[in-house]
Amino acid sequence: MNYLIIDKRQRVKTENDNNIASTNLRLIEELDKKGIPYSLAYNDELEFEFENGETLIKAKGEDIRKYSHILLRGHALHNEIEYQLKRYIIDYIDEYNINNPDKKIYVQNSKAIKNFPYYNKIALAMLCSKHNIPYFNTYFRTDGNYLAHRDMLNAYPLIMKEYAGANRVQIIDGEEKIKKNVFLISSEDGYRQEHLKDLDHSRFFIQEFSDSGRDIRVFVKLGKVIAGWQREATDSFMTVSKGKYTNYNISDEKITAIAEDISRILEADFLAIDFMYMKEKPLLQEISYHPGFSAYETKTEGEHVNIAEAIITAFEGN
Repeated sequence: MNYLIIDKRQRVKTENDNNIASTNLRLIEELDKKGIPYSLAYNDELEFEFENGETLIKAKGEDIRKYSHILLRGHALHNEIEYQLKRYIIDYIDEYNINNPDKKIYVQNSKAIKNFPYYNKIALAMLCSKHNIPYFNTYFRTDGNYLAHRDMLNAYPLIMKEYAGANRVQIIDGEEKIKKNVFLISSEDGYRQEHLKDLDHSRFFIQEFSDSGRDIRVFVKLGKVIAGWQREATDSFMTVSKGKYTNYNISDEKITAIAEDISRILEADFLAIDFMYMKEKPLLQEISYHPGFSAYETKTEGEHVNIAEAIITAFEGN
């Protein structure tokens, strides 16, 4: 076996000299334990060669067909081409596997990426509508004029989120920090609040607000929920801001059923699914094919499932 990990570059400095994401360090640690060789490449280190009717894709100068397993990790949410690159790789490897059935290369979440071709919040809402998955009431308009008349979501407070889930870099105490483009809208003046007023509102949508103050993430491997955490807000409406984490390895039956149904619909090898409660019912918040899990390992107590090991072994048919 030989693994290739393809990820996005970190937008801010990490704690290690090579600026490698903590999740990748954990994946590498587990691969080392198993004695499996690997390479780590970034989305800006890919090459596509089209010569004499043949296609060749390279990662960090190497033909990606030399690897037995490919982990497609993060992509820049503000740059849609990076998600498209994943589909090109999947199609390329699919063709290789057809012609070389005895030398199959496994690409994690290849079917799931095909089944979710647009990685954004509107595509997620439409997926939920199609498959009757409980989701927040949501409104999107292409001109970004949320002060204009609309036929729904007219009561405050509301949540306003970036269309693709892209984050922003903000300077805090002299250091660059990644901040989510998620804003609480308590009145019409809320659209003019700091950090939001200068952004392009045509890239945003509004959503009903949950006052539960907590969200739940579950990890799903090959169709089965294996672990999770719960996060409670402590100093703002956002649970991600200094939230309190607790272990949530055994989720309730409703969340488990919804999560496993989503995994089945998408045909996912591995994903994380986030939920929030609204009027005592769990609603889907977001999905991730390349989730972070450092908080689960470092901020929750009790027995933990080895998420990094689960990821590197989550390949359908392997």
